[in-house]
Amino acid sequence: MAGIEARHLDFAGRRVLVTGAAGGLGSRMARAFRAHGAAVVLADREREQERERLASLAAELDGAEHHAFDQADPASVEALARAAEPVDVLLNNAGILHVGPFLEMAPEAIERMIATNLTGPVLLARAVARGMVERGSGVIVNTASQIAFTGGPERAIYGTAKAGLVQFTRAAAAELAPHGVRVAALAPGRTPTPLTEKALADPDHLAESLARIPAGRLGDAGEMARLALFLASPLADYVVGETLIADGGYILT
Repeated sequence: MAGIEARHLDFAGRRVLVTGAAGGLGSRMARAFRAHGAAVVLADREREQERERLASLAAELDGAEHHAFDQADPASVEALARAAEPVDVLLNNAGILHVGPFLEMAPEAIERMIATNLTGPVLLARAVARGMVERGSGVIVNTASQIAFTGGPERAIYGTAKAGLVQFTRAAAAELAPHGVRVAALAPGRTPTPLTEKALADPDHLAESLARIPAGRLGDAGEMARLALFLASPLADYVVGETLIADGGYILT
């Protein structure tokens, strides 16, 4: 059996669009792909905080191309896809997390969660996939969540959106694979990032999480980025429509 060679993780000459790049997971993904030769295109929200983080990361990564966009706005999603073309790999990673009882969530908040975590990624994948199909190649890696498989109190809407993204991954993969475009997903478990830091700062929630993880620890953004690198690489060429759950065994308990 042939071993893993450097060429399997060589992304030189390939454009990789990373959404949510100002966040903990997205920034680690961007660094990982840039370290393996990719020309990374960074994208995140239009808020001042994300703009500053995005500009700083772009400077760190040799002046990487970067764009601000609103994933809940279809027109903004289409504009990003046009600006980023051609895209060889889409890391469909951007998302928001609102923790709280869904009985108390305003309809507008629910709509925003679904639009940002499900509709937006679907529309971006569709927009980017058009060019991939024309070229006969491309990879889309959607960032789902372990919560898509387990549920959880005060995360009903987030989990619903991520479960929808898992199903979209399956359906889109079946439709696009004959055109040379591969779709897969990564479902991180409990991993400290700016998105999850508030929830994990709760000692009770942290203790409960650790008690349910057979591996005995939280995930790490760096290892999630390496898994995204694997899923986008030729090493995973036969991984079509699957969601790789990286949660230390949480869903087993």
